[in-house]
Amino acid sequence: MIRTKALDIVCIGCTVVDSVGLGVDGIPDEGSMTMFDRVELHLGGCALNVAVDLAKMGLKTGLLALVGADGLGDFCVNTLAAHGVDIRGVKRSTKDSTSFSFIIVPKSGNRRILHTLGANAAIGPKDIDYSLIKGAKWAFFGGLAIIPSLEGRNLASAAKAIKKLGVRVAADTAVNKRYARADWERMLEPAYEYFDIFFPSEEEAHLITGETDPEKICTIFRRRGVKIAGVKLGDKGSAVMSDEGFFRIPVYTVKCVDTLGAGDAFMSGMLAGMFQGYSPSQAARLGNAVAAHCVQAVGATTGIKPLKQILAFQKKHD
Repeated sequence: MIRTKALDIVCIGCTVVDSVGLGVDGIPDEGSMTMFDRVELHLGGCALNVAVDLAKMGLKTGLLALVGADGLGDFCVNTLAAHGVDIRGVKRSTKDSTSFSFIIVPKSGNRRILHTLGANAAIGPKDIDYSLIKGAKWAFFGGLAIIPSLEGRNLASAAKAIKKLGVRVAADTAVNKRYARADWERMLEPAYEYFDIFFPSEEEAHLITGETDPEKICTIFRRRGVKIAGVKLGDKGSAVMSDEGFFRIPVYTVKCVDTLGAGDAFMSGMLAGMFQGYSPSQAARLGNAVAAHCVQAVGATTGIKPLKQILAFQKKHD
């Protein structure tokens, strides 16, 4: 679906096709086989998930990404378009395969992921079409730490260029345990000053800062130039710090089926809230509500509902 008017929010970065294996309670030994319940094919990747979530909530959303000129890339762009995401910024590579994950979901719901970077390893500033960002309210970098060409000065220059367009910048990371503290500093330090929102997970925040206390983590990010700093805390909710203060925000209690995409769902709710003019703490509360919908269905974006329904859920449960 091609849009002619300015987009509300543009997502940039990690785009993946996920093959989700359900009921995988054991990994077979080499040369043997283990049965599991079923397999499903879904879209995935931090930037893509947030774009789809926002579109499902009713916002005009675009994705700037790189996928392969292959069958998985076809599945990716066709499904994005079906969800109403603007795909003019999705480029196709003849050199790189579409990024792919096999996601192992045991009956407990706490997934394991086998991943190949594919085209995500190649996406960089040259692939960002700033004409599609101009006029938007927010741009979101998703999947930092697993996009090698969007790190350090490259990341900072792209974020700076977006800020010059009058667009606010949000960013999120992905777990990369191969990175030492110095790697995280190299990747993020030049860009902090351009981040209006920076909201890693609890594990990612610890890898970046060495701290475990959410308030200390947020304080560190704020000192580095982030305007609204936060930490996603999984089943403990979220924490956010801004000029309005520091807030711990609890989760909504729901039955968890699959945690895949919960962090991205939180970010989509956070961005939707900020787009609506919410305070950072109110936006984080909405983020928790969107994440609560995500974990009740299999797949990273399957459980996301229109914003009106999520707000009704909040009203009922608050």
